[in-house]
Amino acid sequence: MKQQTLPAGSSRPGISIPFSKILIWLLIVAAVMVGARMDAGLYSGDIGRVISVTDHAAGTKTGGDDNHDYTEHYYTQTLRVRLLNGSCRGQEALVSNEYTRSGVYDTKYAPGNQIFIGSLTKNKAGDLSGTASGMKRDWLILGVLTALFGLFLLVGGRRGALTIFSLILNMIAFAFVLHLYTKGYNILIMMIPLVIFFTWMLLFFMYGRNERTKLAFLATLTAASLTTLIAFIALNFGGRIDYDFMDYLSQPYSQADANMIFLSEILVGCLGAVMDVVVTIVATVSEIADTGGDLSPKSLFRTCRTVGDDLVGTMISLMLFTNMAGALPIILLSLRNGIAFHTILRYNIFFDTARFLTGSIGVVLAIPAASLVAVRHYRMRTQKGGENA
Repeated sequence: MKQQTLPAGSSRPGISIPFSKILIWLLIVAAVMVGARMDAGLYSGDIGRVISVTDHAAGTKTGGDDNHDYTEHYYTQTLRVRLLNGSCRGQEALVSNEYTRSGVYDTKYAPGNQIFIGSLTKNKAGDLSGTASGMKRDWLILGVLTALFGLFLLVGGRRGALTIFSLILNMIAFAFVLHLYTKGYNILIMMIPLVIFFTWMLLFFMYGRNERTKLAFLATLTAASLTTLIAFIALNFGGRIDYDFMDYLSQPYSQADANMIFLSEILVGCLGAVMDVVVTIVATVSEIADTGGDLSPKSLFRTCRTVGDDLVGTMISLMLFTNMAGALPIILLSLRNGIAFHTILRYNIFFDTARFLTGSIGVVLAIPAASLVAVRHYRMRTQKGGENA
């Protein structure tokens, strides 16, 4: 057998990125971050850069529970700030700030920080004063986004560009649905076509318009629909749920509206993991069919189950870590304040736990859904090919 040789100047399969492209990427990231540090003029609110800081101890407060006593230290800061925008740009102002040693709900500022200033006033002597209302972090966010999109392009090339484009389209569609919700539309009814749009856009831009994309699209929607249906049945026959601890739920709320919001969270939350499993299963069956492997239903389903077993543990662990990461701060704070773990589980992280469990159900359902869709399609294609022959 003649050994296959690689063309001159080529390399074996792998990721090879020229150093010049990496350097350009780093320069673009740095330029974006520097530019964002100088964009205060784009804001309508007052922004200033901290020149100097004077800290003062304001006192302590002591509290505790049956097991521990806690002491919180309070401080005040007097910040000398140079204004970066507005009619008083270039002038200095004295800005006050309060913070605690724990820093849970507040921020300690340092020289060089750019901060938003609230209640900026000028006294009769012409001196400016105000209060610190938050840190300006847009330069960091834009820098991270630029780095992420740059990595998409460096590593993925054309496919990376399509991923960025699909991400932007999905964000616009999601923002539009949220806007409609604020106008009184039912969130779940709007989320169903949005999920269909999400799924098709991502699969289409990632894998093109082919039979694999169509099969993955159908199997993903099937698994996500079954998962949402199970959650809907549980909500309606499992007793009333107390939504008082759901984050960002407007008060007062109706039980029906809260149920729709929670079902929408479940529908969107399980989509990514379900899609990942489905694409892998469909690709496996497709490769077997294209290479002339055993297409008997028993053999194909056994292969899909083997691949699914390898995926389930990883994807469920991923969903666990993703949901628990968001709940970790409230868990630690609650435990630190003497709240029992079963109380935290029942009230504070109940919805995170429910999203994790329903998402895990979706991952498991994705295996038989993708297997049935893919096996049926490729067996029918093979049978039609045999009849035509």
